[in-house]
Amino acid sequence: MDIKQTSCRQCGICCTKGGAALHSSDIALIDALLIPRKDLVTLRKGEFAYNPVSQSVKATDLEIVKLRGTGSEWTCCYYDAEVKGCTIYENRPMACGVLKCWDPAESLALVGGDLLSRLKIVQQEESLIQIITEYETACPLPDFGKIPDALIENPEAILSYLEEIINRDLQFRNNAVAQSSIILEQEMFLFGRPVFQLLQPFGLMVMQSDNRLLLKVQK
Repeated sequence: MDIKQTSCRQCGICCTKGGAALHSSDIALIDALLIPRKDLVTLRKGEFAYNPVSQSVKATDLEIVKLRGTGSEWTCCYYDAEVKGCTIYENRPMACGVLKCWDPAESLALVGGDLLSRLKIVQQEESLIQIITEYETACPLPDFGKIPDALIENPEAILSYLEEIINRDLQFRNNAVAQSSIILEQEMFLFGRPVFQLLQPFGLMVMQSDNRLLLKVQK
């Protein structure tokens, strides 16, 4: 006879699927440095991400600031695989606190609601407000939804267009981090992942020629 689950079994699966998105109430954890900005990553509006409500990968409607993964993995940076536990359990984000894998209704109700954004987090820091605003103006994301069809209809044109975007993005980052160690430490929070990384799911391979990135469709 199956026993209905009513509590956490500490399997760690929820923590290996990605760090939690942050909501307005989590600002206190950031302000108190219990969750430093170096441990945050931003998913920009329009970036493709898994949506647990629709259970599909789709473009985000809003900006999402979340706990970063470990290395190239999505596993939450605060997850300790040896003990299968959270290293900041007493100061975990709200989304982690309400998570019940056996009854996800409360967690799903949070999706997309009352999210923290970069500008809300740095609202008293004019220099960081300026750099975020300048970045969004200079380096807007491409329309990811149009890329698959464009690669079929006119691959040379879309590759050239995307190469301009990824190189502008990289140049902006390089200039910004050269000016400040704070920006270097908080790069993934301030700017999100480099655009060339966001193109990998579309079968695009990145190569470097001199100081410029080039794109090639993987065969």
